[in-house]
Amino acid sequence: MTARSAEEAKEEVRAASDIVQIVGERVPLRRMGRAWKGLCPFHSEKTPSFTVNSERQMWHCFGCNKGGDVFSFLMEIDKVTFPEALAVLAERAGIELPTSGRGAGDGKRDRLYQANALANDFFRASLREPGGAKARAYLAGRGFDDAILDRFQVGWAPEGWDSLSAALGKLLPPTVLEEAGLLLRRENGTHYDRFRGRVTFPIEAAAGRVAGFGARSIAQEESPKYINSPESPVYRKGGLLFGLPLARAEIRDRKRIIVAEGYLDVMRLRAAGYPNAVSTCGTALTTEQARALSRFEAEVLLVYDGDDAGVRAADRALDSLLIAGLQVRVLILPDGEDPDSFIAKRGAAAFEDLQKTAGDVAAFLASAALAGEGQNPSPEARVKRYVELLAKVDDPIRRRLMLRRGSAAFGIEEEVLLEALSKRRGSRRFSGGGRGSDSVGASQPRPVASGPGSAPSATARGGSQTVDERPEVLDPIEKELAARCLTEEGAVAEVVANGGVNCFHSTALQALLRSWLQMARAPLPEEIRALTDLEPLARALLAEHSVEEGRTDEMSRRGAQELLARLGERRLRASIHELDQAIRQAERAHDSGSLDRLVAERRDLASKLHGSSHPAVS
Repeated sequence: MTARSAEEAKEEVRAASDIVQIVGERVPLRRMGRAWKGLCPFHSEKTPSFTVNSERQMWHCFGCNKGGDVFSFLMEIDKVTFPEALAVLAERAGIELPTSGRGAGDGKRDRLYQANALANDFFRASLREPGGAKARAYLAGRGFDDAILDRFQVGWAPEGWDSLSAALGKLLPPTVLEEAGLLLRRENGTHYDRFRGRVTFPIEAAAGRVAGFGARSIAQEESPKYINSPESPVYRKGGLLFGLPLARAEIRDRKRIIVAEGYLDVMRLRAAGYPNAVSTCGTALTTEQARALSRFEAEVLLVYDGDDAGVRAADRALDSLLIAGLQVRVLILPDGEDPDSFIAKRGAAAFEDLQKTAGDVAAFLASAALAGEGQNPSPEARVKRYVELLAKVDDPIRRRLMLRRGSAAFGIEEEVLLEALSKRRGSRRFSGGGRGSDSVGASQPRPVASGPGSAPSATARGGSQTVDERPEVLDPIEKELAARCLTEEGAVAEVVANGGVNCFHSTALQALLRSWLQMARAPLPEEIRALTDLEPLARALLAEHSVEEGRTDEMSRRGAQELLARLGERRLRASIHELDQAIRQAERAHDSGSLDRLVAERRDLASKLHGSSHPAVS
């Protein structure tokens, strides 16, 4: 491996990834001049405002103000992290990412992914071979056709003790296969297959690589019915969701995530017209999985098994989902049914009708479904559980709505629920109040999403002082000038010549430009990227500015001069307005001394404004 840095590898991947091609695979684009346009995939619109610039390799939507480079597009549309987006594009381009800088364990992780990929190929091939006839008959008997089996890459682990180890033994050492969880070690040091006589379901990580497997017995009497890959450096059951890589686009479009308990549930739901379904991997829903779902800004519909265990699992899942800030509804299936069996017996139309009965958290906790075998929570216990969940909700608006719904579901005054919530969250202060106000109080400050029209507060940027949570609204002229400074050397020169960061009233833009001027006066591409990697505000400004045509240095200077002049005029007018107010106050107070001074100041400012090319102030 050459001594290539992580930054060099990232730029190599960027250079090999044509943004027009990458975006065009997800968004229909039409060429318009030197740019490409289409309907934005991130908000609903009828007139295209989504633009891709092939020269700058940037994208921007003027409708929702989102934008960035090829990495940020994948991160936004697939809801993945930067390392995951980088891995996807690197694999697509055939570029091997360096192990140095990624951690000593990443070379091992690559070998484990390779082992799982080879095993998945073997299992899929085994399903199609004569030895897989029994498994094919089982799956066909449950109503799964070849299309859905191929979609989920379903396979078959032969019944022999060493079928997989014999097939892969010449490709990878058994120690790697053992660490991947594919083989088990005997006391004498030899190995045998973990998965035998089972239908296999590959569980993919965000980048589309197989991290592990779930496997189901087709023998009715065999126990356990399901087994899973053990924890490994690439597979953590509590961190992955089965079907999520396949469901991303549909989740984004439908704004709803169906969360089930089993692999076959997800397959059945997709076959029935619900491709936005995912499931856990044999464990209770974790906070990490809930956070992964929260990236989609979609409602969660819990569709767990209709038995006591399924109802209890749905109840436990609420904690993680509400902590992650998700809106949740719960669908109660008939006793003894799961999504797979219900749809297989009654059809997709019946499931569609059943969805209409899904209730919110309050309705679920108040329902008879919680009356489990041998236990029926008292009304008081149900209300206490609801208050416990309310305390996990940070969003004050959602919390207020949940208070109202809880009041209706349990037949309790909102004030009573609020008092119980106040005691539950005793470390925070809750204001009293009537029904018309949000008396739950403010939650802890949360980071504010910044974009071209706003800037995060000091708290959101990591500052130690407590400030107003609301985003700073940026002046459009200042915003345009800052964007030009990030890409045009002539604009930087004009700003420096006219006072530097003091040209900006916005503290956020002052801080951004201060960092930029310290980094370099000349806008070198790698320096722009370094800054935009660190500053979301810079990334947003650059994305908006990137759709403009390139300019000469002289054009940049003239453009910056015009913006500075407009800012100067605006400030003069604002100062004149303030003086007018002060003059009226001095007149009312009969303060002749102050009045003379203020009138002179106003005359001076009006003269300066007359000297410009803009209309004078009378």
